[in-house]
Amino acid sequence: RVGRASRPADGANMSISSDEVNFLVYRYLQESGFTHAAYTFGYESYVAKTTIASGTELPPGALVSFIQKGLQYLELEANLNEDGTDVDSNFSMLTSRDLLSKPVEELKNIVKEKRTMSEADREKERKERVKAEKRLKGAPGATTDAGGDAAGGGGG
Repeated sequence: RVGRASRPADGANMSISSDEVNFLVYRYLQESGFTHAAYTFGYESYVAKTTIASGTELPPGALVSFIQKGLQYLELEANLNEDGTDVDSNFSMLTSRDLLSKPVEELKNIVKEKRTMSEADREKERKERVKAEKRLKGAPGATTDAGGDAAGGGGG
């Protein structure tokens, strides 16, 4: 069970409370057809007894959408220049596996490496990634995410 941290009363902090995370997980389980898991999780996390559960309207797929936006934010952060300015060109796409498993500093290093690659090296890397994704999609039990990429395989 996720702890019961609460949000500051002024709302100025861009944070999410554990009750809100629990509610998002609960809704995700319901939407995904895991009714027993949703019931059990809801019971153990006291979702029904929180203020967020009553009258909160969430769009379908809210948890997945928030996670995807978080990954996009990480990708943008990793692509910023050293001085913190935007990059107008030479934006490097990162895989979802890298975004989920590596800290921002390591992601920035990956971006730096990609920026120094020749066009031929980039094309070779892209072809290898496409080949690996095709193997993953053909593997038994392979699933795809909303973007059509193999789960954990990435959108780069």
